[in-house]
Amino acid sequence: MVFFYIIGGLCVASSIAKAYFDTKKNVKPEFIAKLLASVSFMFCAVYAIYNNPDAVEYGIFILCALIFGTIGDILLCLDGFFPDNENYYKFFNTVGTATFFIGHLMYMALLFVYAPISRTPFLLLALPIMPLIMLALILTGQISLPRIKSYLMVVYFLVAGGVIIGAVSFVINAHSSPVGWIVLAASILFAFSDCFLGLFHYCPALKISEKVAPYIVMPTYCIAQVLYALSIYYIA
Repeated sequence: MVFFYIIGGLCVASSIAKAYFDTKKNVKPEFIAKLLASVSFMFCAVYAIYNNPDAVEYGIFILCALIFGTIGDILLCLDGFFPDNENYYKFFNTVGTATFFIGHLMYMALLFVYAPISRTPFLLLALPIMPLIMLALILTGQISLPRIKSYLMVVYFLVAGGVIIGAVSFVINAHSSPVGWIVLAASILFAFSDCFLGLFHYCPALKISEKVAPYIVMPTYCIAQVLYALSIYYIA
């Protein structure tokens, strides 16, 4: 496990470096730091699968979600290389977000498979909370996005909330051992990072500082991914 913690630490350190270069608007080193962070959490998953071969199916599912996250990371970072080309910027931003969204769907599907929501249907009552908050921000004019993209964000946050509900179900129904709490912590951090990023970019009324936001978004996201990878090692 020492190797896992070293790579996990490298992932978090790279995420902080990415945040630093982001605040300095230094695109190339930011991209390298983000790529290193993403590759690191994928290596964490591979190492965890190697050390827990009984969890190969679960581990591969997690690894696939991490791969989609990495592809999304890369695409979302590439848009910074084309600040004067709106078409390139829109392409990388849109495809990157969509790829990242697929990673969310995979996490939600995995959690619902390993802890069927049919056993805890009452948790679905909480599913509308995050999308309703986003919808309220849209309807009150707090979100600075075109109407269609605004409502797509409602769907995005619906899935993000679904991931948290899946993690709670995971803890209650299937894995009340430490692995359940690891997955729950990862899911909460993952959703928090997404929410904070969305509000930072599209809710100017909150006046979130450009010098502070990157140090919150990227590290919480990377810690979440490392925790998902760590769950592979501990799952029975």
